Amino acid sequence: MSRYDPSFVPRKLDAPAKFLLWDFDQVAAAAAGFGIGIIVNSLLIGALASVVCMWAYVRLKAGRHPRYGLHCLYWHTPFKTFKRTPPSSRRRFIG
Repeated sequence: MSRYDPSFVPRKLDAPAKFLLWDFDQVAAAAAGFGIGIIVNSLLIGALASVVCMWAYVRLKAGRHPRYGLHCLYWHTPFKTFKRTPPSSRRRFIG
């Protein structure tokens, strides 16, 4: 790509955000584990909890849609953040 090409289209247009080698959602799971360590005031427990949280999240997401973590958050948390979407407890729609 040494010269300008107006018809160039990137290959990974919808690639998920990365932090070093990991996807951003995996890093967020590890940060939650470190948060547990900060709460109990132990670096070792925080490191172990972050490894366990990241491992569990990767196992949950394996073989599924890349944004499966967001789908799980939508279905299993009680938040109503969107005005036009129905509540997550409503599984069947008519019309």
